[in-house]
Amino acid sequence: MYIVTTSRKPGRKTRRFAKVIARFFNWRYINRGKMSLEELKSISENFWIISEVKGNPAIMSLYRKGEEVLRMGFTVSNINKIEMDDSAVVFQGKTPIDPLVFGAIPQSRAGIKLVRKFDFPKKVIVRDNIWQLLYQDEVVFTMRILYIKSRNPH
Repeated sequence: MYIVTTSRKPGRKTRRFAKVIARFFNWRYINRGKMSLEELKSISENFWIISEVKGNPAIMSLYRKGEEVLRMGFTVSNINKIEMDDSAVVFQGKTPIDPLVFGAIPQSRAGIKLVRKFDFPKKVIVRDNIWQLLYQDEVVFTMRILYIKSRNPH
């Protein structure tokens, strides 16, 4: 399981985004405060940090063993606060990175079979660079992916 936190002194929108995305992907949100990367690494080897630009959430960075392995730039729509369960997340559409990076069901042969057999309430619909996160067909938020930089996140 991943933990997710924010850069230091985040704005309200960034904190809210971090909490909602953590709930959606079944990650654990922690309040960073003055915690260093080393302290975060002592809590979990794998963690996401949400950074902001001009007060808005704009960058998600995945760290493994204290090293940044993935960075995503994005913009986000209004965030709807919806009660969600702990069900698995399914990506639908062609993703530029493996959904397993997010802890979602992989788009492997077995993952695709599983998705066909069961109806999962949490879905990420991918259309080009637009990712729409849905819970029970209700939009939680929409992200426009600006870039993805990867250094072998597996």
